[in-house]
Amino acid sequence: MKNTNKTLIIFYLLITYVILQFLWWGYHISSLTEQLNDNEAYISRRLTMIAGEGTVFIIIICLGAFYVIRSYYKEINLAKKEKNFALSVTHELKTPIASSKLFAETMLQRNDLDQQQITTSLEKIIHEQNRLNDLVEKILLVSTIDEMTKDMQIKPVSLQSLINQIITNAPKSHIISNDLLENCVISGDDFYLISLFQNLLDNAQKYAPKGSEVRFFSKESTTKIILCISDEGIGIPDKEKSKVFERFYRIEDEETRNSKGTGLGLFLVDKIVKMHSGKIFCKDNLPKGTIFEIHLKK
Repeated sequence: MKNTNKTLIIFYLLITYVILQFLWWGYHISSLTEQLNDNEAYISRRLTMIAGEGTVFIIIICLGAFYVIRSYYKEINLAKKEKNFALSVTHELKTPIASSKLFAETMLQRNDLDQQQITTSLEKIIHEQNRLNDLVEKILLVSTIDEMTKDMQIKPVSLQSLINQIITNAPKSHIISNDLLENCVISGDDFYLISLFQNLLDNAQKYAPKGSEVRFFSKESTTKIILCISDEGIGIPDKEKSKVFERFYRIEDEETRNSKGTGLGLFLVDKIVKMHSGKIFCKDNLPKGTIFEIHLKK
């Protein structure tokens, strides 16, 4: 951070020096013009020309400085997000590995475990390995999604059936309802659509209290298909709503900072929606929680 501030200070000083030097030389040229020629009309034209060219020069310098500084801060923010992502992924990878290792070592070291305890330990190992597999798949999907867009397999997809399939395999920690109509069918790639709704469901379950409702539903529209998923969680502040779809972005909030996550889920959601020529919006679910609203072409 100290090096960052030092670089910015040097840059600001350099820009200030260039502008001051330009103004100083402009002043000297104006004075010299008045000394060498006493024709007021000529002097007026020369001063106007110098003032015009000087203004253009200063505007160009200021615009250039603005874009350089903006790009600089973008790179700093991206580096910070990537660092947070690396830390999050490290934690997310180590947790299931450590848990699986612990259960496996317990089974090896203890000979007095009954069949029920062995079964429970194996189920927990499988659960942790599934978590690990899901994380690896998500990272691989993010890294290849731009190249895989051209390989999409477009076909009619029944969203009610697809979401029922996701709900069947979801943890039973929340009340998940599917209120989509049977005739809610879109043209899309079912592989990516499963990832889309799975990530939205994971996000809702992560930030909503256990036992609360997570609801899939649709809205009436004559021009497009509107799909929604609502939760009764902590909600998303208005200033964060447009940022949550950025790569690696996580809300700087104590409740979200202490939760698991890599900042890739909603980024993937946004990419998949755009791959299907749609848009996604983040809205408040009154009295509390969040609604993610997806607009797709009919």
